[in-house]
Amino acid sequence: MPVLELVDVHKRYGRGELAVAAVRGASFTVAAGEFVAVVGPSGCGKSTLLHLCGAMDRPTRGTVRLDGELLESLDDDELTRFRRRHVGFVFQFFNLLPTLTVAQNVALPLLLAGVPASAATERAEHLAARVGLGARTGHRPAQLSGGEAQRAAIARAVIHRPRLLIADEPTGNLDSVNGSRALELLLELNARLGTAVLLATHDDRVAARAGRTIEMRDGAVVCDAATEPDRAVAAQGSAG
Repeated sequence: MPVLELVDVHKRYGRGELAVAAVRGASFTVAAGEFVAVVGPSGCGKSTLLHLCGAMDRPTRGTVRLDGELLESLDDDELTRFRRRHVGFVFQFFNLLPTLTVAQNVALPLLLAGVPASAATERAEHLAARVGLGARTGHRPAQLSGGEAQRAAIARAVIHRPRLLIADEPTGNLDSVNGSRALELLLELNARLGTAVLLATHDDRVAARAGRTIEMRDGAVVCDAATEPDRAVAAQGSAG
C-alpha cells in the first residue's frame, strides 16, 4: 500500500469567472521511503499540491489517501489529529516559535500528541544532537544561523516519525552551503527512518538528488519520472 495516493485531485479557489484552478487533475502515488521532488515555475501549484498531500487543505474534487486513510472522510478535528500523527512539515522560512528554545520547538509535535514533557524533551535533545545542534538546544531561534534554524525545523518535522514529510522549498532561504547541508540531512533521515519525502523546489540541484521528479505546469502534473542518474551525479558534483 502506498503512503500517499492522489486520484484526479483538483483545487479551485473562488467561484465563477474569477475562480482559479490551482491544481488540475493530479494523480500519483508515493511509496514508503521514496524521495520525490515537485518542480515547476512559480505559481504552477506546487505549494497547493503539497498542502493537499499533507492534509493542510481539502481538494475541491478528487481523492487523497494518506497512510491508508481517506482524508475526505475525516472532519476538521479528526484531520488535525491525523496530520499531527502522520505528517511532518518543513518550510522555507523555518516557522520556529520565537519564544521557545530549540529543544522546546523540536519537542512540540510530541507535546501536542500528549507525550509527557520530560520524555518529549529528552527525545528532542537527543535528536537535536543528531542533527548537529547539541550545543544549541537552549538557544532561541533569533540566536541561530539560517542553517541551524532549518536543521531545527527538520528535527521538529521528524521527531514523531511521520509516514510523510512535506518540504516546501526547504533550501530556498539558505545559501548554497547551508542549503546543501539541509538537503543532505533530509536525504539521511529519509534513508534512516524510511519516511517518504515530498519536496517542492526551484533548484535543479536539489531536484536531481531526489529519486523521482514530478513536474507541474499551470496546476497540472505534466511529467512524473525517475531522476536520471547522470543528472543526479552531475548535480552532486556541482553542489560540492
